[in-house]
Amino acid sequence: MKDIDKRSELIEREALLSLHRHCPPETRETLGLFLEEVDDALVAGASNDPSILLNRALGLGSRKPPSADAIARIDSIYRERGVERYFLHVYPDTLEHGAATFEDTRLEPARGWMKFVRDDSPRPDGSTELEVRRVGREGAQDFGCIVAGAFGMTPAAGPLLAGLVTDERWHLFVSYAGDEAAGAGSMLIDGDVAWFEWGATEPQYRRRGSQGAIMRARIDAARDAGCKFMFTETGEASGDDPQHSYGNIQRYGFRESVLRQNWAPPAS
Repeated sequence: MKDIDKRSELIEREALLSLHRHCPPETRETLGLFLEEVDDALVAGASNDPSILLNRALGLGSRKPPSADAIARIDSIYRERGVERYFLHVYPDTLEHGAATFEDTRLEPARGWMKFVRDDSPRPDGSTELEVRRVGREGAQDFGCIVAGAFGMTPAAGPLLAGLVTDERWHLFVSYAGDEAAGAGSMLIDGDVAWFEWGATEPQYRRRGSQGAIMRARIDAARDAGCKFMFTETGEASGDDPQHSYGNIQRYGFRESVLRQNWAPPAS
């Protein structure tokens, strides 16, 4: 794994830890949130929410080749918690040393996620009639509702996402059409790197420039904070699903860094 990808992995891990640490207790119980470590993997899940973004394990193989035992233990954690589908993230160079360890499991390759990186160069200009605000505790509810709906989570996940506002390292942005929330996006700053996550737009406000405006706000905030590198990711583009966010990410100066592979139980 390249050094730049290691930095991306570390801040993404910190983002996932923060999501769990700052979840309100009642929401944690409602969602059935859990977080465990298996070797170098962080195993995150929600027994009562099917979103793949809440049910995923990252970091396996980041420090050493994955073992068959570690993969089996991760799969067992999800089975015991009643999670039918999850993603186990694995980097390509990890598979060069450990591909055979998947052959004796029920897991199969799923759609990969592309990771991106940009430097601290100025971002392109753009405009929209929407107003972008960095929100506090009150606006965080708008953020949580938009993101939960966009990523297939249950409505109960809204407070989980809104809880990020209680970690001062997070910047939560919401775009508004008047008083109505239109889109959302967030950024975690840790030292001189930033992690962009949870970009989403309400269906009725798509193609109104919300994601571009929120991307510009995040890049500006990261540069103001002295960040040297900014990271994000989205699903890999394919012929039948080009991933509109993919082009938007590249438009704002991010370049493809590494395609992270995903392994998952067979879809039911």
